[in-house]
Amino acid sequence: MQSEAVTATYTGSKTSGLAAGKRRLNKSTAEAAEERGKNNKKYRQEAKKGKTEETMESTKKTVVITGGTSGLGKALKELYRRDGYNVCDLSRSCSDEANDEYTCDVTDEAQVSEVVDKIAAKYGRIDAVVNNAGAGVFGTAELTPMCEIKRIMNVSYFGALYVTRACLKHMGEGGRIIFMSSISALTVTPFHSAYCSAKAAELMLGEALRLELKKAGITVICICPGEIATGFSANKKIFAQTNERYLDRVAKAEKLALSRSASGKRMPAEKAALKIYRKCIRGRKALYIIGGKYKFFRIVQRLTSDTAFLNLTGIFAS
Repeated sequence: MQSEAVTATYTGSKTSGLAAGKRRLNKSTAEAAEERGKNNKKYRQEAKKGKTEETMESTKKTVVITGGTSGLGKALKELYRRDGYNVCDLSRSCSDEANDEYTCDVTDEAQVSEVVDKIAAKYGRIDAVVNNAGAGVFGTAELTPMCEIKRIMNVSYFGALYVTRACLKHMGEGGRIIFMSSISALTVTPFHSAYCSAKAAELMLGEALRLELKKAGITVICICPGEIATGFSANKKIFAQTNERYLDRVAKAEKLALSRSASGKRMPAEKAALKIYRKCIRGRKALYIIGGKYKFFRIVQRLTSDTAFLNLTGIFAS
């Protein structure tokens, strides 16, 4: 009897001690989560489950974003960080590797491979990649310097290809690859031939990879936004040279493009970024068009002949 009482007392004390220890662990974990960010919902949920800080860190997903220093890329980077991702930005203007901002020219395949390998060594794997880097140019296909046309193609197409190939070496089932193409890949406008061609090439790359990687469990989606209120259009290079073929049409088209930029009618960057981010993390379709009027353009394009649609585009775009 006495032995049983002692055993019961010991067992009760042990259980009470374990419970107290568990409460202390939960409290310390919750405090750690609090330190990592009171607004981070994911960490608070994990803390309630009694997970340690180290466990939570090991389960965080890692995303590589190109061109995340401004505009849409910067907004997407902040949204990923808000949700607890390890966000690694690749850009020529980055210079803070301690904060996962890596100096990288996406047109340099060797440099891309080196930086991505460094990220994978740090975090163990890469869960997602957002090919967002791009560059714009305005001018006729005939008179725009060839080096500029090649630059646009190198950034939008080859840059996306180099980054994707490098990341795939460290990506497994469940990975996601996002190609930030453009509505210009689907509906061309005069004097933007280089940009339209580069974005169309990027779109086709993404759709082909979707088929190639489907059985590997990697999701590939392409996003085609319309005009967004960022500094992208203002930063594109303008080559307004003309000749007897084009007369004043180049200048008129340039003026029209600049007036649209200044009109304030473009999608707000924050609103567009949130819509795009939802597609990035949950989207399952092959292609998403961002912007109501651009979806309408796509419907009209499908309902008319190519000739009729191009004639219609020419009227409104020049």
